Amino acid sequence: MKKPLSLILVLVLSLTLLSTALAITGGDYTWEGYTITLNAFDTKPMFAPADMTDDQHAIALGFTVPASVLEDDDLRGMLYAQAKLVDENGVVYSPGAAMTKDTDYTLLFAVDNGVEADALSLQFIAVSDIPEEYIGKWAGVSGDISLTFEISADGRAKFTFKQGDYTGSNDVALFVEDETFTVEVPEDDELGSVACGGTYSYQNGVLTLSIENTFANGRVFSYTVHCERVE
Repeated sequence: MKKPLSLILVLVLSLTLLSTALAITGGDYTWEGYTITLNAFDTKPMFAPADMTDDQHAIALGFTVPASVLEDDDLRGMLYAQAKLVDENGVVYSPGAAMTKDTDYTLLFAVDNGVEADALSLQFIAVSDIPEEYIGKWAGVSGDISLTFEISADGRAKFTFKQGDYTGSNDVALFVEDETFTVEVPEDDELGSVACGGTYSYQNGVLTLSIENTFANGRVFSYTVHCERVE
């Protein structure tokens, strides 16, 4: 059965970054009903993920986590999988290593050089099957149609269509299994559209959308847009 990513329950924790000290304000946060405390944010940790490259630098986040979470393999694995650092362009960084001592839990991230700490936010994102290369804002043109297709780190998506004086923006449900999408068209759509959707694919930095727009009179308008990432 298809699983629309737009309906995945996501818990997002936004942390305030101190630009002068490049540190995150610590405190208590709720994750899956548990209280975890962020104690430390280190841009020059002693340890780093084993797969970190020369083009990356390490960042460590230190938490105090309930013993019941750390002692449960499933919960500990879920916490590790959901913790992400996300930059201002929507690029997602997953932890590459974790260290545990009593109730202290440290996550180590490898972040691209040039990405400043004050441009990152910590988010806890429910694991989805969406490839990370799809995440971000894409734009393309087909004839007199301008299209923006935006996929956020939590799997939500938005479709913005411009043609002449008309601009419409709608939420999108993505289906990973067969790389299809469905645009949520309002009942009173100005263009008379009753359904919109299609397929998407990614290759060599280009996100290609093949779209079908069905109107109330039964007419179907099909077109393809090759989108490039908008920085």
